[in-house]
Amino acid sequence: MSSNIINEHPVCRVCNNADVTFLCSTENEHSCSKVLNHYKCNNCGAVFVGNKVESEELGVAYATLNTKDYYKDIEIENKKKMNTAIVHLESSIEKQSEIIDIGTGNGLFVKLLNKAGYMNISAHEIKGSDLSKIEKYAKQIYQDFDYSCIPSRKFDAVTMLDVLEHVLDPQFLINSVSRILKEDGIIYFHTPVVTRTDIFMHYLLKLPLIKKVAVTWLRGRTSIFHLENYTKKSINILLNQAGFNQVKIILTNELSWPVKRYVEIYLFEKNILSKKLQFLSPLLALMLYPFLASNFFNANKAIVMAQKNTNLPESKTVWH
Repeated sequence: MSSNIINEHPVCRVCNNADVTFLCSTENEHSCSKVLNHYKCNNCGAVFVGNKVESEELGVAYATLNTKDYYKDIEIENKKKMNTAIVHLESSIEKQSEIIDIGTGNGLFVKLLNKAGYMNISAHEIKGSDLSKIEKYAKQIYQDFDYSCIPSRKFDAVTMLDVLEHVLDPQFLINSVSRILKEDGIIYFHTPVVTRTDIFMHYLLKLPLIKKVAVTWLRGRTSIFHLENYTKKSINILLNQAGFNQVKIILTNELSWPVKRYVEIYLFEKNILSKKLQFLSPLLALMLYPFLASNFFNANKAIVMAQKNTNLPESKTVWH
């Protein structure tokens, strides 16, 4: 694995900083990069996969996923998250506003927005995605790989729920959002962030006897599917460079499954512990609950709202 590190010169995707710390290498069975190397930026604090990944490789990786089962497994938690997002939007965005949901996935958020009374909703997804099920809810559907098909200065608001962590060039995406927004338009998004539990795991990497636990944890946090975990600082950098001057950030805990399911996946299915001990899952879930399900240790999601105002010279960060 060390040879993979020597040949790399990773640079942070957010701030273009080359002062980064190598954390660990993990195996990857979803694409041609069989080993992924994980780094932390010493400037903005983001944690990222340092491999040179191309869009074609991402396409191959996502083709290995059973997205139908995936969306089914997380649908309950997804609906909770999306209904909370609608509450946030209703405080700032009028019902007649022109909205586009980028990275719409299976289109559930578009349906829920429509149900909440937002009628002028558009959706964007990459080419090849089947969006036929949301045609009756979306005013317009855009599909390409670089957002160029979306008209400039058309929208009052852009939403992106768990999209930013998947893209190869996050600044390009945020710049594209700025382009398609009207002046004073709103961007609203969710994205994973580095947590206290993550930082604790970084220290555990230095302890040979339990390093495997930390590596397994980090493999679940950044991967070929989640290329980056951000920080407040890195989010502000992306937004400020694209002309967003009013930034509001809430950090919160968000889990896709019950804690017991995480124990089963990461401790037993990944062979950290013998499957003979799986009867201990409820007890282990109880012990690990503070590290997985609390805002103090594992506020793993940033909820971000910002306003485009390219005429303001300096940024202001509020709502922390």
